[in-house]
Amino acid sequence: MKLPAFSTGSPERQRWALSFADLCLVLLGFLLLLQAHRGDPAALGAGLRAAFGAPPPRLIEVAAAPLFEPGEAVLLDPARQRFVALGREAADGNALVHVDSMGTDTDALRFDAWELSAARTAAIARAIQSGGLAAGRIDLAVAGTGPVAVGRGQRVRVTITPPKELTI
Repeated sequence: MKLPAFSTGSPERQRWALSFADLCLVLLGFLLLLQAHRGDPAALGAGLRAAFGAPPPRLIEVAAAPLFEPGEAVLLDPARQRFVALGREAADGNALVHVDSMGTDTDALRFDAWELSAARTAAIARAIQSGGLAAGRIDLAVAGTGPVAVGRGQRVRVTITPPKELTI
């Protein structure tokens, strides 16, 4: 049996190598971008959104204690109205809302500190939902409730990300 002689082949056969090299360079660039913005995830997200033409998200970060009854997960009326209006605004724009809780309050009456953080985060999400935003457009996260966070107080961050307009 005779094997065919090695040849450099036609340009059609070498096209995959150029595509593969392009893919490797794109991945390398993305990994370098991740490494460059390693300290600030918000800056990385904003940079990626700007690079792809997406509108920037709106960010609201506040201490949780002034929004709620002391030691409880019951929103005070002004805070509730604020989040209902935010939900109405987000529903009108078909936006995505991310509610993120960081830290814990130690003055819980009925809950442990981490339960209070989770219940307050859910209360904010329910208020946003009562403004008309579908539950599937709301995302929740409770982070930083361990021993390091004790005594620092709970903070809540609400991020409203408008959908990118599709142009064809």
